[in-house]
Amino acid sequence: KAVVSTQSTGNAENFGDESEWYRNLIKPSWNPPSWLFGPVWSTLYALMAIAAFLIWRVTGFLKKPLPLAVFWTQLIFNFAWVFIFGMAHELGWALIEMVALFFLLCATIILFYPVNRTAAGLLLPYLAWIVFATALNFSLWRLNPVAATVAATGAPQVVDVLESIEL
Repeated sequence: KAVVSTQSTGNAENFGDESEWYRNLIKPSWNPPSWLFGPVWSTLYALMAIAAFLIWRVTGFLKKPLPLAVFWTQLIFNFAWVFIFGMAHELGWALIEMVALFFLLCATIILFYPVNRTAAGLLLPYLAWIVFATALNFSLWRLNPVAATVAATGAPQVVDVLESIEL
C-alpha cells in the first residue's frame, strides 16, 4: 500500500505523499510519515508469506483447504483496499472494506491457530497494523467528508476555495 501507480487526468501519479489528492487530505496528528509504509508492509507481507507456507506444509491445498482459502480471501481484500482508497478515492467504501478485512484476518488467525500456532502468531503484527490502518482510514473519512466527491469531479476542495478568497 506504500506506492501504487495510478492514472489521473492523463498523468501518472503515485499513491501516497506523491499523489496530489492524498497530499491535500486533512490528516490526523498521528498520521505516520510516508516513508514508514514501505518497510511496514514489506515486513508484514514477509510474515504473511511465512505463515501461509507453514500452514501449507501441514494442510496442502486440498487436505484442509479452508485456512488457506480464507487467507487468500483476506489477501484479496488487502489488495482491493489500495484500489478503493488510493485510486477511486472512496474513503467511506475503503473503511467498510477495512472492517471486512479485519474480520477475515481474525478468521484466518483462528483457522491457522489449531494447524500451526506460530503461523497464527506471525499474523498478529498484521492484525495490529490493520486495526491502526482502520482507525486512520476512519479518521481520514471523518476529516475529509468531500474527498471522494472532489476526486470524482475534479472540483476544488473547500480549503482551496477559501485560500483563493482575498480578504
